[in-house]
Amino acid sequence: MKNDTATAREDAEILFANERFYAAFAGGDEPAMAALWAEDGAVCCLHPGWEPLQSRREIMASWSAILQSPPPVTCVAPSVLSLGPDAAAVICWEQIGDNFLIATNLYRWERAAWRIVHHQAGPVNGRPPEALIAAARSQTAN
Repeated sequence: MKNDTATAREDAEILFANERFYAAFAGGDEPAMAALWAEDGAVCCLHPGWEPLQSRREIMASWSAILQSPPPVTCVAPSVLSLGPDAAAVICWEQIGDNFLIATNLYRWERAAWRIVHHQAGPVNGRPPEALIAAARSQTAN
């Protein structure tokens, strides 16, 4: 069983991987996006309004198209859910302009890094509290 320090360190590593995902997304950085996705095993991506993508090739092609003109996306209020020693989920809001989606990003420890194996974002009623939105804005500005 992990101690609190080890758990906090792992959560920070997972959140850092998630930050890199949203930086690649917002910045249109295709090589960075490709480096974040798992290369081994099953992967899946569910973009809003798209059919499920279930191969790395399909997923990377979708990101190639999206990243040609990426939306101004900001990750708001990410939280980590441990799924075992080698897997975790990050649940967060995605803010694009005045609109919000809810997103789930699943990560697996692969090749000495946390890699995305699943991304899903979709519409949601409501929005996060204003304090969390402001915190995300200030973090993005830094």
